[in-house]
Amino acid sequence: MGNRYTINDVAKMAGVSKSTVSRYLNGKPVKPEFYDKIEKAVRQCNYRANMFARLSAKQSNIMGIILPGFDSTVTPRVLTAMDKYLRTKKYTPLIINTENDIEFEVQSIEHLANMNVDGIIIVATYITPGHKEAIGRIQTPVIFLGQEYEDGISILDDNYNAGKFLGNYVAGRDVASAGCLWVTEEDIAVGQRRKQGIIDGLKAGGVSDIRTYQADFTYQTAYKTALAALSAPNPPKALLCATDRIAYGAYKAARELHIRIPEDLSVTGFGGYDTSEILTPPLTTIRFDVETAACVCADTILKIRQGEPVSKTQLIGYHFIEGQSVRERF
Repeated sequence: MGNRYTINDVAKMAGVSKSTVSRYLNGKPVKPEFYDKIEKAVRQCNYRANMFARLSAKQSNIMGIILPGFDSTVTPRVLTAMDKYLRTKKYTPLIINTENDIEFEVQSIEHLANMNVDGIIIVATYITPGHKEAIGRIQTPVIFLGQEYEDGISILDDNYNAGKFLGNYVAGRDVASAGCLWVTEEDIAVGQRRKQGIIDGLKAGGVSDIRTYQADFTYQTAYKTALAALSAPNPPKALLCATDRIAYGAYKAARELHIRIPEDLSVTGFGGYDTSEILTPPLTTIRFDVETAACVCADTILKIRQGEPVSKTQLIGYHFIEGQSVRERF
């Protein structure tokens, strides 16, 4: 193993003080005549600053990211895009996976602030009074991705308009009755706004028989709920699902009941996952631009860090993917 260089070695090689090297490593301004010398020395030494040592600096160049879990299809896309963007700004993400433990999520806000991260991004499922209290006790900038934070900054999917578009599209196929295979209204973005968009779109298209079936984000619960809904007398002619994963459960239930998609039952989702294209028939769905949302989120919190003005709420657009799971108009 070769020698492990220290910050003192870098300072000696560059001909500057240790404090000047420290300023450079922490993103603070240094004299132009020193900058190139330090950069060259860092490369020659292949020096890597200790991340946790940087956490005591005024600017750590570390961004805290709080996730509800890794089991979502969307989360890896969000993290990949966010990580790529942060790296272009010389930032390192520090990720906390809460596994949907809201109490731990709230605690993590203060833990990250105490570690002196430069900002905190919360990929949110819910916002509770505990979140608000924790944020009120810290000075670190916080952004919510996916849920609207009334007292701060939020980056949101355009759930309402996406839902309205899809509901109106399904209504235009002469669907007599429709069911929303949905998640709890505790989730404001998906459980309330996305569903309200669906309902308004269906009603605008002339569908008045609209039912709601309570599920959750899991495939198994969606399958069981869809099975019960489609087995009941006078089942709906369309199932509009809160996510693609929920739609997969509807597909399985329909197949077991020998219900044909789309001839007997129209099915839609939200997500636009790659796997939705290989279903038989391919799923009609909405894909949100989560990569753009992730980059906008990272860029916004860096602007806050620099004292630049930012919009309180930013909506990210969507793309309609017209599969073959909604019947043609007669």
